[in-house]
Amino acid sequence: MRKTKTGVGTKILGFLGFDSTFRSSIPSMINYNWAVFLGNASFYIIGLFFIPFLTKVEGLSTAQAGVVVLCAKLCDAFTDPAMGIITDRTRTRFGRHRLYLLIGLLPVAVTYFMMWYSFGIDNSHTTAKMLYFIGAYMLFSTAYTLVIVPHTAMLPVLAPKYNLRTQYNAMKTILDAIGTEGSFLIATLILSYVRINGKSVPGSVINALGNTPEFDPSFKHRFMLMGLVLCLFFSLPLLATFFGTKEPSSLHDENPPFNLRAFLAEYRSIVSNRAFRQYFALSFCNCIALGFISNTSYYFLCNVAGMVGLYTITNFISQAGEAAGFPLNYVISVNLSKQAPAKIELPFIIVALLLSFTVKEGGSQLLLILVYIFYNFGLAGVNSVTGNIFPDVTDVDEMISGERREGKVATFSSMIKKIVSGLSAAITGFILSAFGFNPDAAQNTPTALFGVRFTYAILPIIFIIGSIISAYKYKMTKTDHALIKRAIEEKKSTGTTTLTDGEKQICEQIAGQKWENMWIGAEN
Repeated sequence: MRKTKTGVGTKILGFLGFDSTFRSSIPSMINYNWAVFLGNASFYIIGLFFIPFLTKVEGLSTAQAGVVVLCAKLCDAFTDPAMGIITDRTRTRFGRHRLYLLIGLLPVAVTYFMMWYSFGIDNSHTTAKMLYFIGAYMLFSTAYTLVIVPHTAMLPVLAPKYNLRTQYNAMKTILDAIGTEGSFLIATLILSYVRINGKSVPGSVINALGNTPEFDPSFKHRFMLMGLVLCLFFSLPLLATFFGTKEPSSLHDENPPFNLRAFLAEYRSIVSNRAFRQYFALSFCNCIALGFISNTSYYFLCNVAGMVGLYTITNFISQAGEAAGFPLNYVISVNLSKQAPAKIELPFIIVALLLSFTVKEGGSQLLLILVYIFYNFGLAGVNSVTGNIFPDVTDVDEMISGERREGKVATFSSMIKKIVSGLSAAITGFILSAFGFNPDAAQNTPTALFGVRFTYAILPIIFIIGSIISAYKYKMTKTDHALIKRAIEEKKSTGTTTLTDGEKQICEQIAGQKWENMWIGAEN
């Protein structure tokens, strides 16, 4: 018998735990994840530069900047649930989700550009400018929801197996690093072509990374150019995901009648899922902690550490460190559990934030870099966990309801997290104002600088502890997931299940509900 030749790529995949060939798995994973350029990198740039842009360049106060972010995020309280309903009820030959990547491309590009250009509104008209940026951010947030909710909801359909989902998310980490670092370098190089001390500084990589200028109103056109380039960088990859991904047609799927009472009942049902609540608690605590840190990071470097010139290099190094942690997180997820990376690495964030209290103006640059490396190492762990366990949570929801509702599960979670992110931005602005912090002051009082430390470290530590607790509470394993999938398939094909009492108890513990109260255990 003739032996089949196995390629080197396939052998490597086998060693990493893949049960398919290189050609049949890797291209589809790459194509699906091109869209993460928009999903993560766009908000990474917003997190780094938007608040400083509003306060230092466009002349808003810290409180006004916080209101801009809050209003945009509150908009998601309406758009996210609506998109969940729409995508779950979409019937096209492209499937329920994929078409929205094409529909949302132009709105994403236009609205992202609008966030970085105020079209000549004078800095003295701060109220008008605040209202403009509220509108621009709300429009971008809506366009983002139009694309990302369907993209997130599509993963459980494309990757039905437990480990396959981890592998898709491993590829997501790689492309996320490429998109984040690429957009970061683009932004940094563009912003380095400015006038510093009356001299034009060329936008070399060295100048961009090692000599970040302090922003002022003269940067307006640089931010406009950055927005123009990045809106294309984030939107065009959506074409690659649309044309490179194949989703089953939904033309013949039935749509149940829709009414408001049924809609609210569905979301109550989603919240009743214990696995979802644990996943959500982990995401929620991480999101609000990250919001406080990112909204204060520029002020921490500029006003507390006196090292604003290192703003880009510290972020570049920390992002590289986060990307480098991906192989470790993949190995941990496959060999231990999907929640293990958060348990192991989240404490590093607490270490980083405690170290930040020793950072003083004119202090050690090495210490500052260590703070960023430790923080992003911990962040890599929790991001790995939230990405990996979301598809499994949708399977528990199907066990409870008997329906595939990944769109609603995704939107409910993302809606609350976005609102929380907006609240953290607003709270940051009001706290800094309450402590008397002025981003444009040559010298702030010790009380004002403590306000920066309070929002940069003290509040985040509290919520990171909450993330660690949530990671330990989430119990589902690979064996548990296989049991749930088997029970669902059996129920659909035969109308009943043959699980033992012990297996039923496992399902009850994961779902947080009695067997007979779930679709899986209901009598036909």
